[in-house]
Amino acid sequence: MYAIVRTGGKQYRVEEGRAITVERLPAEEGSTVELGEVLLIADDGEVTIGTPLIEGARVLAQVETNGRAKKIIVFKYRAKVRTRKKTGHRQAFSRLAVTEILRPGQQPKDEAKPEPSPRKAAPAKAKAEAPAEAKAAEATPSAEEASVTEAPAAPKRRTTTTKPKARRSPRKKAGEETGETPEAEAPEASKTPDADASEAGETKPKARRSPRKKTSEETE
Repeated sequence: MYAIVRTGGKQYRVEEGRAITVERLPAEEGSTVELGEVLLIADDGEVTIGTPLIEGARVLAQVETNGRAKKIIVFKYRAKVRTRKKTGHRQAFSRLAVTEILRPGQQPKDEAKPEPSPRKAAPAKAKAEAPAEAKAAEATPSAEEASVTEAPAAPKRRTTTTKPKARRSPRKKAGEETGETPEAEAPEASKTPDADASEAGETKPKARRSPRKKTSEETE
């Protein structure tokens, strides 16, 4: 089975499972594109030709890569006029892998199945939610278990109370307490024996001085 499609102003023969290189398409790599301009479909000798297109037919393909072709040189020259122009060009392209060729009214194989009605989906959803709620209840501990498994309280710090120190009265000086001078408070025992002798009227003999030696200056 093959088909003839038109894209980018050119016609290509495509087959399922084969790749073709066409003009750049506005699609990202890995995405799926649809070629709607189908001119001919041939399947086991049965050929369908469009006028010019086959209405409802389409070709599905996946974008493998987007790139640019090799550079070509375009040189323009006019004799005897001194006109020369040289330019380069790289054509952008997209490489497609054909996945399916669909006839008018035919649906793709991997088309999503219709979603079930909400009435049928509700019981299944309720069954799926029930085990989830049971697991959540098992995972969350009860209030009694939470109180038992609470972390132990932090140890209390010891508090020490110190009594305020009593203020001492300023110490008075000895003279201020008795009202006398320190000399008057001198005890009798502190008196020297010379003082006792003077009081008794006794006098000590004076010590004799040794004769002073005359110096050489005095003798001269």
